[in-house]
Amino acid sequence: MGQLFEDFENMKILLKESDYAFKITMDTGGVTNSDYADYTSSNFIRNFRHVMQKPDLSRAQLASMLRAAERRKKRRDNDDMWADTMATVIAKGANNNANETMA
Repeated sequence: MGQLFEDFENMKILLKESDYAFKITMDTGGVTNSDYADYTSSNFIRNFRHVMQKPDLSRAQLASMLRAAERRKKRRDNDDMWADTMATVIAKGANNNANETMA
């Protein structure tokens, strides 16, 4: 099956932008009952739908992918490659989900 998206550079840029926006929000007294995945899935869903070429991506699906990627990143403990790791994990998860629905 084909890849759901192949544009890792734009995915990495989007991840870095959303992370930066979340950090600014938190540093200025923003919503403390929200984690990165919740914040990003609420505020950047349109961007992720576009980059992933998945217009039906739900906020819950995006948040789940981001949390899974965060857990995996923590296990690898490689902050220098944060966006690379996140983009790779999200791509694999999205592609696996697309292949399951096409079967």
